[in-house]
Amino acid sequence: MIKLDPSLIGKEFPVCTVTVTAEDIRTFAEAMDDLNPLYLDVDAAKAAGYPNVIAPPLFCMKMRGGLMRPEVSIEPGYASLHAGQDIEFADEIYAGQTYTITAKVAEAYEKTGRSGPLGIIVREVDIKDATGRIVATLRERHCSS
Repeated sequence: MIKLDPSLIGKEFPVCTVTVTAEDIRTFAEAMDDLNPLYLDVDAAKAAGYPNVIAPPLFCMKMRGGLMRPEVSIEPGYASLHAGQDIEFADEIYAGQTYTITAKVAEAYEKTGRSGPLGIIVREVDIKDATGRIVATLRERHCSS
């Protein structure tokens, strides 16, 4: 079902480093049709107490891209399905800042579903600011059956 080296659990892997621009945030917000002035207007953001425009919450998904690190193999004949996600924010994501993204397999386990055994992999993706402080953590669950 899941082919996972147990030593991978908890081991942090680099994903990428991203410098967020106001244009990146604007493009994302407009694509989401979320025209909140805090995302688009630096003066509005500063009036609200922010140092620059802030990113919409789901912008963090764009930052991590489509990379799923570390890669985990599944046995032939099985399919991997998205089984949910949670996002925990410790701070806003600001234009003009550089963020480092890392990922790890937090858990791997099997359980029985309606159609038989399921392998569950939980990945945690951390977005850290320039000081190394985590500003957001994405927890993504994938199952194979």
